[in-house]
Amino acid sequence: MAESITEFLNSYRTGEAASTAMPIQDEVVDASEETSSVGVADYLGSLRGTADTEVTAEPVVPEETDNLIDFLTPKVDSDDAIVEEPAYTYEEDRRYENTIQDIDDTNAYLESLTEEERADFDEEVRADILKGNDMRKAGAMEVALTKLPVDALLWLGNTMGKAGAMTVDGLESTFNGLNNLSPKAFDILDSAITGGRYSNTGNPSDLANFVAEGFGAAGEFAETIPALGNIQGAINVAVAAGVRSPTSSLARQARKNERILEQAQRNNPEGARLATMNAARDARDNAASVAEQNRDIGDALILEFEEKTGKVISKKDGDHLAIDPDAARVAGTETAQEITERDGALFDLALGDDVITSPLLDPDKFNGIVSAAAELKQKFPKSFDNKKTVIDNLLELTVSKDMKLDGQDLIDTLDKYGLSFEDYVLTVVGSGSEAGKILNKLSQIKRVKPASVADADITKADADNAGVIRKTIMRVENVRRGGLVSQIATASRNFMSAGIRTPMEALGNVMDNAIYAAQNKGAVAGTAEMFSGQNWKDSFAGIKYVFSRPDVAEGYTDLILKSPELGKQFDRMFNNINEIQKLTGRGTGTKVDTVLSGLEDGVDFLNTPNRWQEYLVRRGVFFGEMERLVRREYDIDLVDALNDGKLQKLLNDSSDVRPPNSKSFIAIVDEATNKALDVTYAKQPDIAVFRSTSQFITRNGLTVVVPFPRFMFNSMELMGQYAGGASIPLTRKISSIVTGGKVGGGPLTAKDRQRITRNIQGVAAVGAAYTYRTSDGALADYEQVPVGDEAQMDTTATYPLAQYLYAGEATKRLIDGTFDDWFDAQEFVELFTGSNFRTGVGNSVLEEMAQLADATDLTSGETVGRMLGRPLGNYLSTWAVPFGQIIDAERATGVRGTEFKESGVSPELSFGSAFTSSVKAPFKQRGFMSPEDEAALPRKEYVGYYDGRARMYPGAKVAGLSMTSRPDEDVDYLKDMGLNWRDLDSKSKIPKIKNFENKMLNQKFLPILVELAREREEALLSEYEGSSEIIRREFTQREYVSNKLRPLVTSQLRGFKTKLRNGSIAQGDEYERSMTKYRRIPAEFRKLATTDFIDRYDEVPDPLVAEDLIKLSVIAEAYRKAYRK
Repeated sequence: MAESITEFLNSYRTGEAASTAMPIQDEVVDASEETSSVGVADYLGSLRGTADTEVTAEPVVPEETDNLIDFLTPKVDSDDAIVEEPAYTYEEDRRYENTIQDIDDTNAYLESLTEEERADFDEEVRADILKGNDMRKAGAMEVALTKLPVDALLWLGNTMGKAGAMTVDGLESTFNGLNNLSPKAFDILDSAITGGRYSNTGNPSDLANFVAEGFGAAGEFAETIPALGNIQGAINVAVAAGVRSPTSSLARQARKNERILEQAQRNNPEGARLATMNAARDARDNAASVAEQNRDIGDALILEFEEKTGKVISKKDGDHLAIDPDAARVAGTETAQEITERDGALFDLALGDDVITSPLLDPDKFNGIVSAAAELKQKFPKSFDNKKTVIDNLLELTVSKDMKLDGQDLIDTLDKYGLSFEDYVLTVVGSGSEAGKILNKLSQIKRVKPASVADADITKADADNAGVIRKTIMRVENVRRGGLVSQIATASRNFMSAGIRTPMEALGNVMDNAIYAAQNKGAVAGTAEMFSGQNWKDSFAGIKYVFSRPDVAEGYTDLILKSPELGKQFDRMFNNINEIQKLTGRGTGTKVDTVLSGLEDGVDFLNTPNRWQEYLVRRGVFFGEMERLVRREYDIDLVDALNDGKLQKLLNDSSDVRPPNSKSFIAIVDEATNKALDVTYAKQPDIAVFRSTSQFITRNGLTVVVPFPRFMFNSMELMGQYAGGASIPLTRKISSIVTGGKVGGGPLTAKDRQRITRNIQGVAAVGAAYTYRTSDGALADYEQVPVGDEAQMDTTATYPLAQYLYAGEATKRLIDGTFDDWFDAQEFVELFTGSNFRTGVGNSVLEEMAQLADATDLTSGETVGRMLGRPLGNYLSTWAVPFGQIIDAERATGVRGTEFKESGVSPELSFGSAFTSSVKAPFKQRGFMSPEDEAALPRKEYVGYYDGRARMYPGAKVAGLSMTSRPDEDVDYLKDMGLNWRDLDSKSKIPKIKNFENKMLNQKFLPILVELAREREEALLSEYEGSSEIIRREFTQREYVSNKLRPLVTSQLRGFKTKLRNGSIAQGDEYERSMTKYRRIPAEFRKLATTDFIDRYDEVPDPLVAEDLIKLSVIAEAYRKAYRK
């Protein structure tokens, strides 16, 4: 039986077969009717008692106890008793074996249930999932999980449990090796990880458990997924009832309940929102109080503004002036300024909006400015002892080199009154040059607009400045592209892709923190950080927020990003499409705008599932990254800070939360935003040429050719980093050493660390893929993974799974010496770029264009029709992609068949026929015909699918899973030899003949060819074993056999296909036979025959008349024979 990719874990336990219900299962003792009706605890207890000849007693719990933990804590009989801890003994794979035993017990229980009892069990699990818990209602994720079979959830939980157990066993093995080598070195590492010599765990097992506690390894990892937590809860009931170790099991469950309660109290976005509002109110009240005591400064600021702008914004308030809200609103509209690159340093400010007004027009900010000015005047009285305006004095105080105004002191003063640094700058400057002076003087505060936001602003400005025609083209293309990703299956695949990326990014975060600590605090600190439980917890937080607590991520993410200061970051995350629509002409009110707006709204509705998963992933990754970076940079817990109402202090970079010389909070937000966009392939490419090319393609409507350039370039960058990202910082380090620090010096940047960690991730992923590709269960086609005994799943749409599997297969081929035979350049380009770049000369568009200039070749009309019709048909069919879901639903419900059909039509040597058929072909291939018409089509023959090729489990398509029947093992054998479908498939362009040739290959030739090849392979293996030493040194066994066997197989295959081609012509009608024979004549002889035909018959041959084509073929063949002599 073939294994799936995840069943590799099962090989860890040698000699035991996989269960049909679960990956691992022992033989189950035959159960009686009484056994099948008992509960989990009773059954497992009896099973364990029988197997081990030892029955564990039921735990005796006192009738009255106030504290379950106190009761569960082991106590000695006497206070004077001395308890000696047993000496540590290393037990290899102890946790893994225990996990296997747990799985076996659960399997045995489930096998004992009747069908009705098992159905009740499954239904109860689903009901528990939908209930959620006391602290949190079930969300969309839980609802989606209830649609999966419970066996699938159990399988996933067991796989994760085994992986976790193997991880912790591996840690213990490593620590034990170090302890055996040097106990002192182990003690130092123990102290570094646990936080001090008096906190040491004392042995490798406990240290491994300590590390695991930080990232939820072993069984509890599964509980991060709500459904698995509910299933695990049912098992815990059995455990608690006395099956095994009742005291520790109950204690573990009690600790889990405590953690749930603690997390529920801590994860409180609404409470954080209220705390933020209260903090803002306190700052406003404080500012109002101080401003009231300094009305003279307020009066001066109002008069200065009115004199400068000519706008009246005040009203009398006794002997003083006060801001008139209505007048200020009008003045704000009239004096609003849009900031662009032309405004110099003003463009570099970290503003949440491009359109700005003076903060003086906001009554709350006005009070803050008055209060801040009053405090600065009190600190620096000489700076205000003149006849200059308050604003001029503030500006001079800020930029003067003689003044001792510290940037952080200024920020703290502003923060006290609810003001940001940007509010202050916009108040005191009158031009970009003045803003530049302030930013230069206070550069130590590191507070400027992030480069990613600046790039986005420039891109939007370019779109806004485009002409009407270009904008319209962009809108039309954006509607089409939106339709391409509107299917639920696409949303599911994207979510699966996130499921692959997020764990890898989490591991990258662990390494990033370790490298950061080593760089700033030394190697010991870096090593300790690598094994720090807090590091693992923070690094994996994104997974928790995506797959378990998206509600928490949504609450805190929206709280942060909906701050006015971060408006542009919010737009990048969630509002980019609306911004682009607005910039490209939406809302102008024209007839074209009305039509396009309707289409945009329709596509937006269809994209609801895709947008839901995208935002869910982005929020989870964003907030997880925020937690990690804030703890690393500020050494505080972000959730606690937000719950305490310190969001505004964070946004303002107050010293209450931000340590000296650390990153600005805005920079941290930008880094987290980029990570969230990166994981969903939506960020702008980092490489300048990729970024500019992507923008050029989008801006000029070239998405007709490359629909998603940003995804393409981001994926290429990612693969480059996975393959060799560490080479860049390594090269710079070598340059620094060689040049004595003149070139390439300086510490590692965040980008350098990312390149290094992703390179390590890539190596690990390729290693895992190589292990799978060399396992017995792997199929010959690297893109396919087995599903059961008869089906296979295509991985090409689940990025980057297929790319990893390709790399694993390539590694295998390089090692065994068959890479050259296997490598296909076209396949490589298509897989790693996502584009159908053509490399074959025979299929070259340029070659087809060259044929057009020669009217003597009767295929030129067909060539023109095909060249124009094929791209047009492909383009038009993409507009119909959203409707493909209807066809998928018909297949899932049995309305439409699942067998692949031949929808192609026989071509004719005319422009009109070729053009029409080429336009229609993509629609037919997508199934756009009635179920009856499709059923009437002949079966499409695929080489190697002896019984035909069919779609398997069509209902799974909605989950993004594309499964088909498997080819025969004969084709796997040939593919393993390096032959691909291009080598095996018929080359005929006539569907009827192509089908016939493939059918003959399947029925008459391939089985015999493979049988003979296997026999020859056995002889070659024996030959290799008896070969000389130099042969065995220069060639691997696989390479030696392939070098000798592959030419034999390919030559026999070509010979049979040549004979088959000559005989297959008879399968068509008279016209098809004559056209096929004419096509097979070389182009130069076709031209010669046409010239002779005209000279001989005094008329131009008609490409639609079989008789003329026969005459041409006869003439051409005669010339060929004559010229050969």
